[in-house]
Amino acid sequence: MKIRNSLILLLLLLVTAILAVGPGSAAAKGLKPGNVTFYVSEIEVKGATDGIPAPKTDPTTLSKGYGFTPPGKYDPAKPNKWQVSTYMFNPAAMAVNQGDTVTLRIFVVNGDKHINWVEAPDGTVAVKEHISNRGREYIITFKAKQAGYYTLRCDHHDPTMRAIIFSVPSS
Repeated sequence: MKIRNSLILLLLLLVTAILAVGPGSAAAKGLKPGNVTFYVSEIEVKGATDGIPAPKTDPTTLSKGYGFTPPGKYDPAKPNKWQVSTYMFNPAAMAVNQGDTVTLRIFVVNGDKHINWVEAPDGTVAVKEHISNRGREYIITFKAKQAGYYTLRCDHHDPTMRAIIFSVPSS
């Protein structure tokens, strides 16, 4: 999963870099900052098996965003069956132009409590933290004043529940 996410992010960055510096870039076209809306889902993905041994390391020790129900607890009738899960934002990588007003329409599919916020490229808070709950949509808006990576974070499931919003430099 890490390799797949890294490859997706690398591809997104490559395309973004080409668009940012090429003759069709926002700077070359003189595009003015605009409004960009992303529809983001907060989801939990689960998988269960009794076909392979359970991991030796409990995934919950790696991240608050991982879940694990060990053999014997998941399904007492099947003592070898176990389950893992992870919380994530989907999409996990987005791109905007520096200066754009970014709106994230976040729908919570799973999780009774998420503590979400957006960190700016310089480490400051672009959107203060708020609590979100299952079955509700939350709309957050910020201006991508800085070039670089904005990070949508869930403190409750950190460090693995994050999404990147890449702000392409305006010049």
